[in-house]
Amino acid sequence: MFLNGLIVRNIIISGAYNLQRSCIVKIIVCAIIVASLELSNGSIVNGMIKEVSHKSNEMIIDAESLRDDIIVPDCVEVGDLMLLDIRSDQSNPWKVPGPNNEHGGIYIGNNTLIDSGFIYNPEGVYANDYSLFYKYQKNFVFVRVITANDSQKKAAVEWAINQIGKPYQDFQSFPWFGLKIANTSLRFPTANALYCMELLWGAYYNQGIDIDQNGCKFPWWVTANDILHDDDVEIIYKVVFNSTEITKPFKGLYIENKKITSTLEKTIVFGSIDIEVVTYNNMITKVDFYIDNVYKATDTTVPYSWTWNERELGKKVIKAVAYDDNGNQYSSMITIQKYF
Repeated sequence: MFLNGLIVRNIIISGAYNLQRSCIVKIIVCAIIVASLELSNGSIVNGMIKEVSHKSNEMIIDAESLRDDIIVPDCVEVGDLMLLDIRSDQSNPWKVPGPNNEHGGIYIGNNTLIDSGFIYNPEGVYANDYSLFYKYQKNFVFVRVITANDSQKKAAVEWAINQIGKPYQDFQSFPWFGLKIANTSLRFPTANALYCMELLWGAYYNQGIDIDQNGCKFPWWVTANDILHDDDVEIIYKVVFNSTEITKPFKGLYIENKKITSTLEKTIVFGSIDIEVVTYNNMITKVDFYIDNVYKATDTTVPYSWTWNERELGKKVIKAVAYDDNGNQYSSMITIQKYF
């Protein structure tokens, strides 16, 4: 899900992008994992979650952040999963409410994760350096499958490596949408294609561990929220860089402040609307509201909201900027269509 054309430095499998689906990629990746499968990069102390606060929303957005010294946290081990939000407009097609649920990868060692994305060229499953994930994340967690033993974790990683080069499955494509299939050799239209969370789920499902909290029940797809809240999974590391989120309006049709129906991507508003914002940072003191970068209002009490009753026509960008008691800023925005 990261931007096409980005150059990732210091990735051992740097030839993956040019070789695309070549088996050479798999051979190289397997070679670098042999040693790291037996060793972890650290362990969690007394079962405590390591959590890092962030000074400013803009700290890691410049090119210098893609550095050699950006490495996975010490507590992360081979087989752990990274779940994250991306720095982008909330109208992006993969955004769902809540933190740490827009993208994910499985850690295979050597500062490398395997993920599946639709903005890669071509779309599909790749191995990427952790610094790329870090540069474009908004919030993230690392989670561990606590019911998996070492051999199952090793097998999950090997399964993920074997998926490199497979195409991306469009989660919103009719008629199958995000139908999850762990057997990629099955004769079914989407069996050979994987979206990011299906990749993580399939890696462990093939080892006898279902990390989807829904199991085999409807809905028959898997999201990051399903993985986060599954009993087999435990958060081991958490970072909150930007905790601000616009919850209304969000992906739906609204008429005079009432949500008529949800949509997969578009947000359409007729008439006035209450813009509502949540934050997962308990140090926030106020939220400013902007329309097309023009300041409109401030709210200093929870829940943060502002009634937008101006007559508008066409595409507009809502932006919410939250401030903590140290003066740091955390912003989110969403593009909508507004009429009247």
